[in-house]
Amino acid sequence: MHLRVEEKKILGEVRRYYVVYLPDSELTVSIPAEGDTGLRACADDGSVEEALAVLRDEVSEMPPNWNHRLKHNQGKIKSGEIHQVAEVVRNLSRFNSANGLSTGERTMLMKARQILASEVALVRDVEVAEAEKLLDDALKDGAGGDGK
Repeated sequence: MHLRVEEKKILGEVRRYYVVYLPDSELTVSIPAEGDTGLRACADDGSVEEALAVLRDEVSEMPPNWNHRLKHNQGKIKSGEIHQVAEVVRNLSRFNSANGLSTGERTMLMKARQILASEVALVRDVEVAEAEKLLDDALKDGAGGDGK
């Protein structure tokens, strides 16, 4: 992710904008710099370590019905909290291994993994592919692989 600040003239008014480039999605976003942007600060290394630990933890209880699970997990993703996104990745990954996922849940798992891997890559200053490997290794460790 790359960030810069620009001044843009829109409708005759000059305003400051954060211009953010997200390389994994090849998307550039301009966000007004004044007022509530709706953005949270990026996680720090301690938060990333906690998220990786969440991936190693036991699965937390989820609703048995797929559409209730979908709503439950959507709320966690929308929170924007890295540890809650990690919970979704862990729970859906393990549920998928044991039971399979609905189409909506598979899409949600892919989205949650992308969010988590992107933030890990940003904080650790690594490529997204390397961040995805960190996620996979943590999930394997928690599933009883590599020393458990």
